[in-house]
Amino acid sequence: MGSGKSTLGPIVANVIGYDFVDLDAAIARAAGRSVQRIFAEEGEAAFRAREAEALRATGGRERLVVAVGGGALTFEENLQWALAHGTVVYLRVPPERLTGRLFYGRSIRPLLRDSEGRRLSPESLDAKVRELLARREPFYRRAHLTIEMGDRRVGHAVDEVVRALRRYARTAGRGTGKAKG
Repeated sequence: MGSGKSTLGPIVANVIGYDFVDLDAAIARAAGRSVQRIFAEEGEAAFRAREAEALRATGGRERLVVAVGGGALTFEENLQWALAHGTVVYLRVPPERLTGRLFYGRSIRPLLRDSEGRRLSPESLDAKVRELLARREPFYRRAHLTIEMGDRRVGHAVDEVVRALRRYARTAGRGTGKAKG
């Protein structure tokens, strides 16, 4: 969440000549309402079921970059499926940078709201980001590739992701296939 998947994904896809799918956007489009509304009206479990279904629906497509939501690959079945069907890339961002991006971002993510649905304070947001990362990091670390984002600008980050995918494809002895992350 906030790592830059939805920003970098379409650019990486364009550079390598692939199509791009943002899983959250695909879920919202199919449901006819925002991810926030799905969470509010159906709950997180229903959203996660939609997310797993949407992830598997990408399996029949080749030459595809998929941006998955921050929680999607924290479910063992989803992670195993993604690892088997594509090249999983973890865009690793330090927690303090994530907090800043998420606090000043345009939308308030469902998991980053208080009990009344308002944006968390900077301190509460930082604590929540660190708690989520602590739970999610063991899953994320199993990605095929980890890109340390640090303070990289978009262009440099895209270059690094493309280089890493090409190196991985050469060493793995296969094409880049689907890139999920």
